[in-house]
Amino acid sequence: MAAFVVIGTINPTAIKTAIVAQYGANHYEFAPNVWFVSDSGPTKNVADKLGITQGVNDVQGAVLRFDAYTGRAAATAWSWLQAKGEATPNG
Repeated sequence: MAAFVVIGTINPTAIKTAIVAQYGANHYEFAPNVWFVSDSGPTKNVADKLGITQGVNDVQGAVLRFDAYTGRAAATAWSWLQAKGEATPNG
């Protein structure tokens, strides 16, 4: 499955609710308005599932697919990415 980052810019609480409903435990909250999800579809499908494309609940945000990552964050973020996505660490 591909790794995606969802960035909520307006009404991130509603985006979080949609993420939990669509992905259950298959997501990771990186920040209060940023999540990682794993999905087999393209970015538009992820945005559609979350209501971002249609602006459901007045949400706005972006969905980005990524194939590599590096940085400094909680170990749980890196563990989730290694277990759930195809992205390469230290890419």
